[in-house]
Amino acid sequence: MDDNLRAIEEKVRAGERLTRSDGLALFRCEDLLAVGALADAVRRRRNGDRVYFVRNQHINYSNVCRALCRFCAYGVGPDDPRGYTLSHEEILARARAGVRQGARELHIVGSLHPTLPFDWYVELIERLRLTFPWVHLKAFTAVELDEMARRSGLPVRTVIGRLKAAGVNSLPGGGAEILADRLRADLCPNKTTADRWLAVMREAHELGVPSVATMLYGHVETIEQRVDHLLALRALQDETGGFLCFVPLAFQPAQTALADLPPVAAAESLRTIAAARLLLDNFAHIKAYWVMLGVKLAQTALAFGADDLHGTVVEERIAHDAGASSPPALSVGDLVRLAKEAGRLAVEHDSHYRELRSYGGRAARARGNGAVEAILQDVECGRRLTDDGALRLFESGDLLALGRAADGVRAQLHPEPCVTYVVDRNINYTNICVSGCRFCAFYRYADAPDAYVLDEAALAAKLRETRALGGTQILLQGGLHPTLPLEWYEALVRRIHEEFGLHVHGFSPPEIVHLARLADLPVATVIARLHAAGLDSIPGGGAEILADRVRAEIGPGKCTADEWIEVMHAAHDLGLRTTATMMFGHIETLAERVEHLRRLRDLQDRTGGFTAFIPWTFQPRHTALGGRAVGAFDYLRTLAVARLYLDNIANLQASWVTQGREICQMALFFGANDVGSTMLEENVVRAAGIEFRLTRQDLELMVRQVGREPRQRDCYYRPMNTS
Repeated sequence: MDDNLRAIEEKVRAGERLTRSDGLALFRCEDLLAVGALADAVRRRRNGDRVYFVRNQHINYSNVCRALCRFCAYGVGPDDPRGYTLSHEEILARARAGVRQGARELHIVGSLHPTLPFDWYVELIERLRLTFPWVHLKAFTAVELDEMARRSGLPVRTVIGRLKAAGVNSLPGGGAEILADRLRADLCPNKTTADRWLAVMREAHELGVPSVATMLYGHVETIEQRVDHLLALRALQDETGGFLCFVPLAFQPAQTALADLPPVAAAESLRTIAAARLLLDNFAHIKAYWVMLGVKLAQTALAFGADDLHGTVVEERIAHDAGASSPPALSVGDLVRLAKEAGRLAVEHDSHYRELRSYGGRAARARGNGAVEAILQDVECGRRLTDDGALRLFESGDLLALGRAADGVRAQLHPEPCVTYVVDRNINYTNICVSGCRFCAFYRYADAPDAYVLDEAALAAKLRETRALGGTQILLQGGLHPTLPLEWYEALVRRIHEEFGLHVHGFSPPEIVHLARLADLPVATVIARLHAAGLDSIPGGGAEILADRVRAEIGPGKCTADEWIEVMHAAHDLGLRTTATMMFGHIETLAERVEHLRRLRDLQDRTGGFTAFIPWTFQPRHTALGGRAVGAFDYLRTLAVARLYLDNIANLQASWVTQGREICQMALFFGANDVGSTMLEENVVRAAGIEFRLTRQDLELMVRQVGREPRQRDCYYRPMNTS
C-alpha cells in the first residue's frame, strides 16, 4: 500500500472527512484492489452485508430533444423520423404492464421536448397517481424541470411544487453529467449549467422532494473534474440531506458524437465507485447501475463499495440506444442470485430505502476471516497451498483479499508489466459427436441436418484468411466422430503444417482417447503419429471437472479423469507441451474443483509439461444440462484460487470469450497474465448463446487500459518480435 493510501486509510478508520487531494490520490492510486477494499470496509460499516434493489419500471416518454448533447445517442431533433413521443395512454399502458409484473416505482425520464406544454406533464402525473396511488413516481430530471420552467415562464420552485402536488414523489438524478461548466459548454451547451442543476436539486429538497445524484464519467472529463463533481454533491447533501443515493453512470460511446472514444475500462468504473463511496461520506447508498456497467461488472462492484443493484428496470432506452449490452430487464430472482453469489443478503426496498423484504440464504462464507488471512500469509511466505486451504479460500467472502494475494503471485512469476496474447483461429473440423455431453450446445449426431465435416476447400479458405490476418496458430478441435480414421486426422494436420506453416495446437484428450479406441492403438502411439504428421501441442479441452462423479453425469460418453491425465502424461513424455483447463459452475462441488486443481498440480510436478491453466464458466443456454451461468464473483474467485494453488504452472489465462471484455480486464487483477487469443473464429461457446467479439486492437486496448503492455506470444508463451 502506498503512503497516500495508507494516510487515507487512517483518516477513514478515524471517521475523518477526505479532502480534494485525497480524492485525487484515490483516482491515481495504482493499487485498485486496495482502494476497493477500503471502500468495501466503509460499505460494510454503513450497510452490513445488505444489497438493495427495487422493483421498478423505466419509462422514457420521448426522445425528441432540443439539446442534442454530444454524449447522447438517444435524443433526436423534432424533424427526425426516429423521433417519438408517447401519449398519456401509451405511458399508462406501459405503467400497467410494469405494475402487473410487481413494479413499485415508475422511473420516468425523457428529453428536453421543444413543444410539450407544462400542463402535459402535470396531467400525466395526475393520471398516473390516480391509476396507481400506491406506486412511487420518480419523475423528471433537474434539466427537464428547468426546461419546463423556462418554457412555461414559471419559477422552477413552482414547477416542482405543482408536480409534487400532482403526485411526484422523488426526482431521478440524470442531467448532472459532470458539474463543470467549461466541459458542459463543449458537450451539452443547450443544457442546464452546473450551478443551475444544483439549484434545482436544492429547491426540490427544500420542498420535501428527495432525489438521486448521478455522474456521467469516462468521456473527456479529467479526474480533477470527477472529484470536484463528487465534492459539489457532498456539499449540497451537507446543506439539504435530500439525496437518497449516488449513481455513477459509465459513458456509452457507441452511436454518439464521441464514438471515437474507447469504452470505459472496467477498472476505471470500479475505481470511480470506490472513490465515490469514500468521498461521499454523507450518502447512505452507492449504486452499481447494471444497465450501464453490465450485469457482471455491477456484481463485481459489490466488492468495491456499492450496496445497491438498482432494480428490475423492465425497459430502458437511453443507455441501450447508446450501445449498452446489458439485458433490458432483470428479474427479482436474478438480482437475488447476484447478491447471494457475492455473499450478501438481498433486500428489496421502497424508493426511500425502507426495507420491504429480505431474501435469505447468503452464499457460503469463509470459516473465519482469521483462518483465510493465515492461509494467504502462508502462501505469501512461499508455503504450498493445501487442499483444505484452497477449499477455505473458495468459501471466502473476501474477494479482494484473494485477488490481491493472487496478483502478488502473478507479479512474482511475471515481474514485467506485460500481458500476453496469441493471434489464432479456432477451427472446429466437425460437429458430429458420439459423446452427447449434456453441457454442450455444439455437438450434433451424424444424421442431424446441420451436422458437418469441413471439406478441403472450406479448410483452405480459413487457413489462408488466418495467415493473411497475421495468425500464427490454429486451435484444431472437433467432435468425437464415429467413423473418421486416424489417417484422416494425420492428413489434416500434415496439410496445415506443410502448406500453411501454422503451429497446430490440436486434439484435446477426449479426441485422442476416441481415436485410440477407433484405431485400437495405445494413446501414446496415436499422439506420436499425430506429432510426426505435424501436431505441435495439445489443448487442454475436455477436462471439464476431473472428478468421475461429475463426468458420469454431464459427459458419460467422454474419457474418464484418469484417461485425461494419461493423455497429458503421454504427451509430456513425448516432448509435447499442453495446456490445462477447467469448466466450472455446473454440478460440481467446491471440493471437486479443488480435486481438479490437485490432479493438475500433481501431474505438473511430475512432468512440467503444462504451459498454462485456462478456467472458464459453464454456458448453459441451448444445452441439455441447462441451469444458470455463475457470475463474475465466482469466476474471479476461482481464478484467484487457481493462481494461488497452481504454483508450478507459469501462466494463467483470462477468458474474454465467456466473460466479456470487462471481467476479462478485471481478471488481470486476480492473477491472470494472459488474455488468450484473438479467436478469429469460435463456434463451441457461441453455440451456447455467448458471442463476445474482440479484435486484436480491442485486446491491446483492454490491456493498456489497466496500465500494462500487450505482447504477442507464440503457443509456448514466448514473446514474439512483431516489429
